[in-house]
Amino acid sequence: MKPLNQWTVPEIVESVKRVDKKTWMTIGPAAVVSLLVLVFFVVPAWIERPLIRRDMENMEKQIFQVNGLSQKRRLWEENQRAFGDLIQETQTRLFTSEDLGVLLGQISKMGSESRVEVVASKPVVEKNLFAAPYHLRYQPSGYAFTLQGGYHDLASLVSKIESHEKLLRICGLQIIPSDNTTGRHISELKLWAILKASPQAAVPAAGAKNVKK
Repeated sequence: MKPLNQWTVPEIVESVKRVDKKTWMTIGPAAVVSLLVLVFFVVPAWIERPLIRRDMENMEKQIFQVNGLSQKRRLWEENQRAFGDLIQETQTRLFTSEDLGVLLGQISKMGSESRVEVVASKPVVEKNLFAAPYHLRYQPSGYAFTLQGGYHDLASLVSKIESHEKLLRICGLQIIPSDNTTGRHISELKLWAILKASPQAAVPAAGAKNVKK
């Protein structure tokens, strides 16, 4: 018998014609069953298996991304709460017009507690604004003080000012040694009380210089 790869088409047709009916009835059901298995099981499995694998890989990637975003979301929420509390605290520490009315008395009291004498004080008109966008939110109210005290006493006063419950910041300090009084020195102190900006303060004046916050 010749190998199958050597058969011609006419020979195959002639061979099929010689198969009797009984043989066809024997191999027919098996061929039909094989065909059904191929159509309904083998082919779908061969096609769908890569699709299922691809869907599973995509699902794993999505789960990984969701888990990563969930972790970042917790961090974002924690940062939002922390910054929200910080912003809220800053807003409560802003000076008001009522606070400014008693500020000079508070500085004098802190000076007495630190054994520093307030020789003179005067308001300073501030032409400078905070750098954008902070100039739309905050504005400084400046004061200049002439003080007399020892180095350690002046340092104690500076510490009290910097730890004040309101937003009070020192923007200039100059100490001039005194020849007349041993251990007592003249100091020029300039500080800012930080207020919420008024609508007029949001418009920079002509020639005004920005100050870094």
